[in-house]
Amino acid sequence: MQEYNMEDFRLEGFTEKECKEIKKILSRFLKSYGKKTKEMSDEEWLYGKLKEELPEKGEEELRKMSQEIIVSIHEYDKNLEDLTASCSKGTTKEQWFADKISDAAQGVAVNDYGNYLQSIDSAIGNANTQMYRTATTQSGDISKCVNLDGFIAEQHHVNSFNKNAALQKSPYRAEVCVPQAGETYGKNSFDVVIKDIRTGKRVNQYQIKYGKDAEATIKLLNQGNYNNQRIVVPQEQVEAVKKAFPNKSVEGFIGGNGEIEICSDPLTKAEAKRLQIETQDGQTVATMDWNSYNTRNLALQIGKEAGIAGVTAAAITTGFDMVKKIVSREPMDVEETVEQALKTGTDAGVKAATTGALKVAVEKEVISVLPKGTPAGILANVACVGIENIKILSKVATGDLMLSEAAEKMGRTTTSMVAGISCSSIGMGAGVAALSWIPIAGPVIGGVVGGMVGYAAGSKFGEKVYNGAKKVGERVKETAKRVVEGAKNFVGNVGSKLRSLLPW
Repeated sequence: MQEYNMEDFRLEGFTEKECKEIKKILSRFLKSYGKKTKEMSDEEWLYGKLKEELPEKGEEELRKMSQEIIVSIHEYDKNLEDLTASCSKGTTKEQWFADKISDAAQGVAVNDYGNYLQSIDSAIGNANTQMYRTATTQSGDISKCVNLDGFIAEQHHVNSFNKNAALQKSPYRAEVCVPQAGETYGKNSFDVVIKDIRTGKRVNQYQIKYGKDAEATIKLLNQGNYNNQRIVVPQEQVEAVKKAFPNKSVEGFIGGNGEIEICSDPLTKAEAKRLQIETQDGQTVATMDWNSYNTRNLALQIGKEAGIAGVTAAAITTGFDMVKKIVSREPMDVEETVEQALKTGTDAGVKAATTGALKVAVEKEVISVLPKGTPAGILANVACVGIENIKILSKVATGDLMLSEAAEKMGRTTTSMVAGISCSSIGMGAGVAALSWIPIAGPVIGGVVGGMVGYAAGSKFGEKVYNGAKKVGERVKETAKRVVEGAKNFVGNVGSKLRSLLPW
């Protein structure tokens, strides 16, 4: 088999340095868990360890955090077990998903439930749209970068500009540039354009870059040729980027230039991070008439999209490559508790330790792509997917699972995660918003912590996981075009649906 270079994929902003810091924190948690007495519950142990790692947090907050982690892991495992059992009886994961969220909505008004489904649909659609928009290059290969913040920034500037334009009855509208069917993004293509709706003429075109700091943004801009485009960057980086490009138009907004007085609302990098965990679909019409038939179909559609996110998760298992590099230089300490848990399937405690480590890393801002304050329950789902996937990948390496079976099972791990987040947040925005970025950032981070847990179970097991990931990577290369095509078709459906909801 041809060697698969897992560096073909990466999550912008997530570095090897961050990976090393995660390794240190996770090692502390796994060692501590290995010393836990049988008499002590996982929740009590986790509370004590979180208190040690996050001394600035209050007792009540830490107890709530540890309880949320344990409950979320239990719910995830229960969902995955139920999903697996249902699939063995002939039920598809899409049907299971639809039944799951329908059961969770018992007692919820039909309109409220339909609108909630619509928000989930849009959130997952955003994630798959983002993957589509960054998945292909001119040659049809997989793109090397998933720029989550850039996507959020583009949508923010377009939405806020159009809102302001509508309020002032301006004839200008902004739109994100998405390729037509059968096309891919060209080199140095526009991110956003503003048009005169009276004539359809393009008035301005923009390149939007949101690096983690001004230096990173400048580096991104130097990688392309944007001579015919205006540059938009985080508000706090404008002055520094202007100095680096004195002959370019660099602003923190679109519009607001001579002919077009209307402008979008500026957005800082920190605000873009915050938007990752806030509901992005705020334009659902509350009076939309949803009946039971429609909600059932929509739930099934969401299940299909969760499946796409699951295949995408396989494409982004490149966190294993970062782990491979690190452990080759600084091996993980082997923990017998981890090895036994993975072999026997009694791994709830290991998942708790992994989630605790993720929560500490997020709160200490070690992981830049996951915003501080990300709910512990959502991180528990990320950890669960990562650990379940390493068990699947180890079986791929030994030949106990065919690649097609592994892809299906990995799709189930993600479907279980999406169902858990959705059902635990009926009527709550945080869970829905997480679905717009967790399918992108989550699998990468899950791959990292999963890979580390694999090596903590022993170098042989870790190598199995890594080899399994390489095989899945080859499978992804073969199926990527089909996945992208499905996402592309969905993009068109979502786009027309959302446009019909706009008040202008």
